[in-house]
Amino acid sequence: MTEETVDTQVIANLVVRDPEGRVLFVRYDPENEKWWLPGKDVAPYTHPDETAAAVLAAVEGLAVDSTELSHVESFRGRRGWHLVFNYDVRATGAPGGSDEAQWFDAEALPRTVHGAWEKQVVARVTAGQAGRDHSAA
Repeated sequence: MTEETVDTQVIANLVVRDPEGRVLFVRYDPENEKWWLPGKDVAPYTHPDETAAAVLAAVEGLAVDSTELSHVESFRGRRGWHLVFNYDVRATGAPGGSDEAQWFDAEALPRTVHGAWEKQVVARVTAGQAGRDHSAA
């Protein structure tokens, strides 16, 4: 019996929202008009939380209020199997840095690299917050 190995890509993916409910998107390739949710492949022997923190640190001008793991999903992608750690991040500020970053209204998200997937992740993270109270006691 021949065993086939499948590449697995582990990803830290962030849905960053500001107090107005806007969502942060980045453009990792200035030649491409499509946007990404902030994220990065998780390096071997690195925890996804560390990768998420590094992604946030790379966005200059962003003040992070909270970061919480929302959900984990897995699916077959073009380059193998994807294991995605989706984070719910609350932040404020005027994003900047080496990659273009911009806030978008949750009801008017930009064209994204993966089509509907980013919008589905934003909807799932937002729905997961419906019953939680993040106000100060």
